[in-house]
Amino acid sequence: MKNVEAVLTERERASLAALCNAFHPSLSATAGDDPLLFSASASDLGVPNAAERAMALLLPVERNELRRLLRFLDGVFGGLAIGKLTGVTKMTPSERERLLRALSVHRVGVFRQGFQALKRLSSFLYYSVVDERGENRIWPAIGYTPSSQPAAGAETIRVVTFDTSTTIDCDVCIIGSGAGGGTVAGELTSKGIKTVVLEAGPGDQAPQFTQRELDGIQKLYYQSGFSASSDLGVAILAGACVGGGTTVNWQTSLRTPDYIRDEWAERSGCGLFTSERFTQALDAVCQRTGVSTDESDVNANNDPIRRGCQALGYAWEVIERNSRGCDCTQCGYCTFGCRVGGKQSTVATYLHAMQRFRASTIISRCHTERVVIERGKVTGVMATTRASDGRVETVEIRAPIVVACAGGIETPALLQRSGLSHSQLGRNLYLHPTSAVAGVHAEVVAPWSGPPQTILSGHFSRLDGNFGFRLEAAPTHPGLLALAAPWTGATSHRRLMQRAAHVSATIALTRDATGGRVRARRDGGVTIDYPLGRREQSLVARGIATAVRVQLAAGAEEVHTLHASGLSMKRSGATSAAEIDAFCERVLAEPVAANRCMVFSAHQMGTCRMGRVRSASVCDENGAVYGVRGLYVADASLFPASSGVNPIITVMALAKCVVDRIASERTRP
Repeated sequence: MKNVEAVLTERERASLAALCNAFHPSLSATAGDDPLLFSASASDLGVPNAAERAMALLLPVERNELRRLLRFLDGVFGGLAIGKLTGVTKMTPSERERLLRALSVHRVGVFRQGFQALKRLSSFLYYSVVDERGENRIWPAIGYTPSSQPAAGAETIRVVTFDTSTTIDCDVCIIGSGAGGGTVAGELTSKGIKTVVLEAGPGDQAPQFTQRELDGIQKLYYQSGFSASSDLGVAILAGACVGGGTTVNWQTSLRTPDYIRDEWAERSGCGLFTSERFTQALDAVCQRTGVSTDESDVNANNDPIRRGCQALGYAWEVIERNSRGCDCTQCGYCTFGCRVGGKQSTVATYLHAMQRFRASTIISRCHTERVVIERGKVTGVMATTRASDGRVETVEIRAPIVVACAGGIETPALLQRSGLSHSQLGRNLYLHPTSAVAGVHAEVVAPWSGPPQTILSGHFSRLDGNFGFRLEAAPTHPGLLALAAPWTGATSHRRLMQRAAHVSATIALTRDATGGRVRARRDGGVTIDYPLGRREQSLVARGIATAVRVQLAAGAEEVHTLHASGLSMKRSGATSAAEIDAFCERVLAEPVAANRCMVFSAHQMGTCRMGRVRSASVCDENGAVYGVRGLYVADASLFPASSGVNPIITVMALAKCVVDRIASERTRP
């Protein structure tokens, strides 16, 4: 075993292997079961070793929590949930399965949390781990076809890394290269301003994208895909690479709705949101990133939303996407990076244009530790990078202006590490809590193939004032589907996954009103507190029930929610409307918070919110941080409240407006 893998003791390793094999044992196939799929255990696929390698990617705090869990479950009290005074390594297979079922719905929240940690890790890896050929032997059994890895386009930007300590002078230092940072960099450079972009993630571009799920998640996503709220109640997905979320997102490009702009203006006192200037910024970024419906081909994963909404009389629409020249045969795999250059990420647009000016630099794998502030004024940033031999080196950027664009989680953490103590800093975290319904259809859907999102329903977006939910499709690869699907036993989970190619996944994206909090830790990590509020719980539940109705109306033979208790319904020609109503009432009655239902977030907003009242905000309406000259924010953390729609276009428009202020700041004496 390589050193990077060896993060467990032998006892912990044995406990991990026993638990992985309890979730995914070798099973006896019966009629209709694929013998290859059912016979393969987690150990047969190398899941325990892959799980330990994954744990090595965690910060020590999170890794040690998992290690304590492994020791506890193999201790004398590990089996108390089923009345056994013995650990998992000494249990029979049936006892281990009983234990896992008991933990999944345990009345004590910490046990449900522990179950979810192990279930998500082992299930994701069982269906995504690959051998030396880049294949998983059970993929054919579930109908999964991995990316053919089409010929990759050339690298479009120059990205540098440093193996030695370095000092650089520039006009503006930008932290982050996603929707906010990439836009700021491109716009400022076009004005002749020397910029340096610091990106904590890798500089991978088209030639490096393998489009394999495990490799893509671990390389390109925040915290290698492990990020979650502190209680694991919300799993968090965010880009962490050059291009940020624009490299891995699902391309849905929606303008800020007018009613949201009106509400934000009233909440924040910022006239910017209802101004013609903001409208023009929205227009400009849509044009620059090729936003249209021209390439919004409706695949079999999106079409059930259209069919179901038509049958039920719900409004639906074709989604505008940031796409130019996409190859639809690889579109579903572009959530792990686009190999052909059709996705109009910041790498393909603003950052590419930026590098026509050789005075500007993009540095990858460079983590910003703090902004340097002297006498109330920015003088630069201190960052670190890891050399090829493992040494930590210092990168100092000397600049009179710094723009934080690290996202709704890392931007407030950076400002906290830099000594700022605004009362609202890190608060008001909005996540768009999202759950899903898996509709199993007779025909092949292949939810991993084709444009990720092309149909949405906003019919219920204003169900409760300006709050509600939107229905969208989720481009689902096997690891994500297995991670999200309820585990009530090894056989039922395996049988659902056996039909993965027939699953259409519909998500209900909820606009939240109750904010959480982000806090920087001394070890460099971040604590994310986000208890799902009562209003949000109600809306999430209603979203799930509505997605059930839509999938059934679209012809799904069965539907599965993501509740830990395993709610599902099979439909036949004799199924009545009353039976569907009764099932939806069960869905509404089932709890969704605190690991009783799988909830995700792909949007993190509001933690450095802008406003005219300093005591209630972190930044003014130009993105300038109160009390620190030369420090700006230009990402989704600026939002006064949640946006209710996919935020990429709103972020880019705000970034353009922040650039206007920065340009004028530089002309001031």
